[in-house]
Formats: sequence, structure tokens, C-alpha cells
Amino acid sequence: MYLALDIGGSHVTAGIVDSTRRTLLPDSLARRVINPDAPADRLLAAWASAALAAYWQAGGVAVAGVGVAMPGPFEYTSGISRLTHKFAALYGQDVGAGLRQQWATTPLHIAALSIRSGNDGALFTLGEWWAGAAQGHDRVIGVTLGTGLGSGFVAGGVPLYSGAHVPQDGQLWHTPYTGGIAEDAVSTRALSSAYAERTGQQRTPVELALLAQTGDADALAVYADFGTHLARILAPWLRSFQPTALVFGGNIARSWPLFEPTLSAALPAETSIKLAVTTRFETANLLGAAALAAS
Repeated sequence: MYLALDIGGSHVTAGIVDSTRRTLLPDSLARRVINPDAPADRLLAAWASAALAAYWQAGGVAVAGVGVAMPGPFEYTSGISRLTHKFAALYGQDVGAGLRQQWATTPLHIAALSIRSGNDGALFTLGEWWAGAAQGHDRVIGVTLGTGLGSGFVAGGVPLYSGAHVPQDGQLWHTPYTGGIAEDAVSTRALSSAYAERTGQQRTPVELALLAQTGDADALAVYADFGTHLARILAPWLRSFQPTALVFGGNIARSWPLFEPTLSAALPAETSIKLAVTTRFETANLLGAAALAAS
């Protein structure tokens, strides 16, 4: 059993994963709302509290180690945070050491001796490789579509953050695209902005999806363009990394039928790849964190 933590901007989710069965114990899920601008001790206390709740909800099972899905920038090997746009109070601090201190007098103190962390996009991808839509594939790219553009590159069960065939830090969001960066074209704000440019009306992506499902021509066009942009952003990395599976997650992926046709049509013709939407959604990161801890 491994404790997994998924740390987001305004919440933390914790769970216990059975690594033999590669499943999350459903009764173990614990979630805490956090203020990303809180002091360091309060951030660490909230994360540690969610983990303890998951542990007790799972019946106090023996935990062999801890995996943490953490946004970047972050030094994943050393555990040092380099985040400034959120969790700024932890900048330069060893998050693993902070969690160990929080758990020092709890039943998690032994498990805390083994803490491994990874980028949340990379661990989403690892989770899909380990126990999701990309099982059986050696080389996988994962993409999370939401308020931002997350990504991960996994080869042989190892998340890759550098090398000739992956973007810097394994991240697509800041790669150049049409005079800006990729995240400007494929995110929730991109969808809303594109619809506003066409109609002068502000709509959320959820509202746009509902409009598209009722046949709204402008909403349909926005999602169609979204698929084309996404394919063009991915194309050079599909050619260089040569994955056999491409898995999508995040809230925008719930609208997969609205952008999949143009995405598929615009992908490089020479690539042969499985396209899939996660069935795990919010728990994929936890599975990936556990897979990392177990490796």
C-alpha cells in the first residue's frame, strides 16, 4: 500500500493505493481545500492532514511509501519548491522534510522516510500507463486540458523531463505557438476567448459544451478549432518522441467528441497512435504518484 497525494492550486487530494492490484482504495479518498497564499506551516499541515485522513479511512493499513504529484516549477529529486505564483511561502524549502516533520509523531512517520515527488502532468501520464488507458504501451504522452495545459512523457514506466525528444521539463504549455505559447491556444480561457471573439459573448467552457451539443454553430466552430490547434501543438513531439498512445485528461477532455474529429484529422499522417480519454480523471494523478513511490 502506498500513500498518494495530488496537490492542486486550491485543494489537495489523498488516497491509499494497492500497488499489487493497481487500484485506489475507494474509501480512502480525502480532500482538503487550501489557500495557496497561506503560510508554509499551514500549507504543510493541510497536506499532511489530508494524508492522515486517507490513512485512517483506509483502516490504518501499513503504508510502504509516499508519492506526491506536485505542480512545477519544483526540484522533484531534491524536493525543493521553486513555486512563486502559488505556495510562495514554501519557495526554497524542502517539502519532503516538511511533511516528515508533520508526520513525525503519527503512524505515517515510517512511510514518510520514503517520499518521491513528480510533476502532476507527468504523474497523470504515469498513472494512465500503470493502471489506465495507456496500459500495455511503452511510450506514452499524456495531456491534461483545463485552466492550463499539462503534459507528461513516459517511456518504459519512467517520466522524462529532459532529452532531445521531449520539451523542456516535459512540459508543453510554454512551447512556442503562433506568436505566443501553446497554453494560449488550448485552455479554458482559450475556448472562452475564441467564442467571445466570434460572438461578443462571454461563456464558460461548460456553457460552450452545452451550446455545442444543441447545435450552436459558433460553439461547434470553437471546439473544432481547438482540436486543430491541439494537433498542431502535439505534432512535432509525436514525430520526435514516437509514442504509441496519447491520453487526454482534464475537464475539457470531457468534451472529447467536440474536438476529437479535427484533432485526429490534423495529426501527422505518418503517426500510428492510440488516442484515448482517461477513465480515471481526478484519480489518475494519485495512481501515478503511487506508481512512482513503488518504483
